[in-house]
Amino acid sequence: MSGMGLPEHVRIPVMRPRLPRHTSLTKYLEVIDERRTYTNFGPLHQRLEERLAEYLGVRVDQVLLCANGTLALQGAVVTASSESEWIMPSWTFVASAEAVSAAAREICFADVEDDSWTVRLESRTASQPHLVVAPFGDLPRLEHHRKIVVDSPLIVDAASCFDACRNLSSAHLDNSMVMVSLHATKLVTTGEGGLLVGDSGWIDDVKRWSNFGFRGRRIADIRGTNAKLSEYAAAVGLASFDEWGSARNELAALMDYYEKKLLECGLTLQPAFSAGHLTSAVVVRFADQDQRDRSRSALHGAGVETRAWWSDGVHQMATFAGCRQREPLVVTNHLAQTTLGLPFFVDMSTAQIDEVIRLLAGVVAS
Repeated sequence: MSGMGLPEHVRIPVMRPRLPRHTSLTKYLEVIDERRTYTNFGPLHQRLEERLAEYLGVRVDQVLLCANGTLALQGAVVTASSESEWIMPSWTFVASAEAVSAAAREICFADVEDDSWTVRLESRTASQPHLVVAPFGDLPRLEHHRKIVVDSPLIVDAASCFDACRNLSSAHLDNSMVMVSLHATKLVTTGEGGLLVGDSGWIDDVKRWSNFGFRGRRIADIRGTNAKLSEYAAAVGLASFDEWGSARNELAALMDYYEKKLLECGLTLQPAFSAGHLTSAVVVRFADQDQRDRSRSALHGAGVETRAWWSDGVHQMATFAGCRQREPLVVTNHLAQTTLGLPFFVDMSTAQIDEVIRLLAGVVAS
C-alpha cells in the first residue's frame, strides 16, 4: 500500500465539515414557517444569541451574530476608532487583514512570539488600536494583551476558538471585542456566520452598523452595511449547538489520540493543543523547512491532503505587500516555512490517523 498510496475510498481530506442533518433543523424551520420572520434579528437569531451568551458567561447585550466572521471583524474595526493605523500580525488568515482594509484603516504588521504564535506587543504602540489573533483554537488571552494595550481598542480574532471561549465571564471586555467564526468548518456553525463578544456599547454600535446604520428608525445615523445573520442560518446554529456536547466528546477523544501519536513522533503542535482547547485544525511544526516539505510530499503522494492554513503570512500577499512593518517578521517567516495543517475532522478514524502518523514518522526518522 505504501508504494501506491491509499485506495480511493480511504483517501484522507484535510477537512470534512459536518453540519446538522435536516431532521435536526425541522423544529427550528417550523418556527420560521409559523412566525414568517426570515431576517432582521428574528426570534431564532435572538434565541441563539441568548444561548451563546450563557455558554460564554456574558450578558446577552455583549454578543452579536453577523453574516460572517470577516464582516464581524470589519464592523468591530470601523466602529472602534477613527485612528488610521491598526497593529496586527501577518501570521493570520488573510480575512483579518481584509477586514481592516475594508474598514478603510491602515495596517502595520508586527511579528509574533515563537512559543505562543500570538502578536508580540510593545509598550511604545500601546496608544494604537490592535487586532490580535488567537492562533488555531487558542485562548484569546485578553488579560495578557491588556497589560500593554491598556486604553486603546483591542480586537481578538479568535476565529477557531469556540471551545477556548467557553467561559469569558472574568475576561476584561471593556473596550475589547472577540470574534469567533461560525463557518461550516468550525466547531459550532451557522453554515456561514460570525459571533462578536465584547463591550456592550461597542456591540450596540456594530449592531447598528450591521443594519444599514439604523437604530430604531429607518434613518442611517452612521454609515453601515447589511451584515445581519438570517433566521435560516440561526436555525442551523441552534441545531449545531444542540449537538455540541456529544460532538465535543467525540472530538476530544480524537484529539487526545492524535496528539499522543504526534508527540511520539517528536512533532510539536500548535499552542492550543498543549492547553487542552479543542479546535477544528491540527497544525504541526517541523524541525525545518526541508522536513516540512518532505513530509508534505510523502503525505500527498499517499493521498493525504495537507494545508498551509496561513500561507506565507499576509505580508507576502501582493494585496498587502505595501503595508508598513513594525519590525522584521522573523518568527512569522519561520513559522510559515516550518508548519503544516494535517487532516482533522470529527468522524476521522483512528486508522486514518495511524496512516498519517506512519507517513510522518518515516520522514522524521530519516
